[in-house]
Amino acid sequence: MEVRAAFFDMDGTLISENSWDLVYRALDLKASPYLKDYLEGRISYRRLVELDVGLWKSTGKKIDRALIQSLAQKVTVRNEARVLAEELKRRGSVLIMVTAGLSEFAERVGKELGFDIILSNRFVYDEKDNITEAEVLVEPLKKGDVVESVLKRLGVSREYSISVGDTEYDYSMFRSTRLGFLLNSEVSINDGSVIRIKTLLDVLKFI
Repeated sequence: MEVRAAFFDMDGTLISENSWDLVYRALDLKASPYLKDYLEGRISYRRLVELDVGLWKSTGKKIDRALIQSLAQKVTVRNEARVLAEELKRRGSVLIMVTAGLSEFAERVGKELGFDIILSNRFVYDEKDNITEAEVLVEPLKKGDVVESVLKRLGVSREYSISVGDTEYDYSMFRSTRLGFLLNSEVSINDGSVIRIKTLLDVLKFI
């Protein structure tokens, strides 16, 4: 298969960690208590992020650019991600990251792997580099809209595209490309068109 555009999730796919979870842990907090409300449609994703940032601020701990950048340097890029990215680039594929993760993490990982386009969410900082809010560019459950927009911008048909992710949040992305690869056997997605893989290198068996 000729792959002209390859879309990747970041958290849990290109890296082992989850960028949002790392911020929570740095503040001695558990995962977002508001995520369930978003997944069940009671609040928007933008509202979820606003509540998350508000909770972080309520701890009284310093939450600034330096903290986020330091956390971004700690993530582990999967070795197989490097090999797959290099092979796809060799074949002439455009590499696109579509992640609801944070820009400091996405930019670091994307640069290391040679990605051409990086789409993520980003924090807004004040003059003292403290986080004030977050700018939402990618919603977890609406990644497919982002993929379709990028394909249109690149002038690439869906038939020449693939996507790779690791959670049910990536399902809309899978449905917007010719092939969708799920890197997590424990996730329940009842769609025979989604290809389950044990390692990122398994992608090469199908293209």
